[in-house]
Amino acid sequence: MVDNKKSIDELFLCIKRKDKLKEFKKAFGLKHVNTEEYLLKFVANFYKAPIVNYKGYIKGSKNLYSEIIAKTLVSEDLVKEWDKLKPVRPNHFDTDHTPTQNELSITNRKEEILAKLLFYQGEVKDLGYIFDYQTPLKADRSDSYGKIDLLGYNTDDKYYSVIELKYRPSGSDETLLRCVLEAYTYYKLLDLDQIVSTDSHEGISVLRNLKGYKHTKNAELVVLFDEKACTENDGGYKTNLMLRLNPKDIANAVYPSKTVESQQHKECQELLITDKRDSLRILCETILKQEPHLKQIRFAVLRVETVDESPSIERSYRAETLLTIPNKG
Repeated sequence: MVDNKKSIDELFLCIKRKDKLKEFKKAFGLKHVNTEEYLLKFVANFYKAPIVNYKGYIKGSKNLYSEIIAKTLVSEDLVKEWDKLKPVRPNHFDTDHTPTQNELSITNRKEEILAKLLFYQGEVKDLGYIFDYQTPLKADRSDSYGKIDLLGYNTDDKYYSVIELKYRPSGSDETLLRCVLEAYTYYKLLDLDQIVSTDSHEGISVLRNLKGYKHTKNAELVVLFDEKACTENDGGYKTNLMLRLNPKDIANAVYPSKTVESQQHKECQELLITDKRDSLRILCETILKQEPHLKQIRFAVLRVETVDESPSIERSYRAETLLTIPNKG
């Protein structure tokens, strides 16, 4: 029988970063706990570990950090430990989120503002209907669980979408490994049946009235990202997801100093046309194999559909799916 508590140590050692193992244990309280609690804390927090976001090569080798981590999660059976995660929040939808409130000024986080804009838009081409954003997962303040960026309903395939949105005005630099692990962690902590039981959520009320909608236990993970952040000279006015980034000066557009391709788009292209990300693909396939109700993992670019000429930060959006990894079961 595999000792997965020991395998976690090996995960850090195989990338020659024992120092990061000590940091991880300290940050998430993995010392002096029994094996079950140790493994639970590991799976709940591993996507936050800095090593998951390393983009370079392991010192003295030709192996990418992210690929060796993905490979080890599968080979050591560590990915099976995600089954220990269970929903803990009694009501995910007690947030009073409504598609008409347009409260963009209460946060300065650009990714969260973009999530709200997609929620307010509702139907997003090639993505589906967005019925909630920043969906909470924790039961107590002391829980380390985060929030789901967006919850949607895939109107083509008829299942729910757990959407991990990645956006930064200067170009997001998070790895696809982190994106997939974060989305999967959130999926395991989400009780989809609460969509049926909730009775005071406007987005879900609209969802229930969609033509062809029917509640299901089936879902997909969607990693949704920007292709690139462009300068004004490179066409940023028409392509950048957000222009008026300064809430105190929304009349003027803001552009990055240089055009930057997002890390997610770079890695997705490698998934599509090279074998450089084969271990990530195998990890995705392994996740799907152990989750009968998780039907696919989708990687999609968010694009501007129309440009709003008014002095606001709002635009309309569409998605473009670049790659879908299906559940073969």
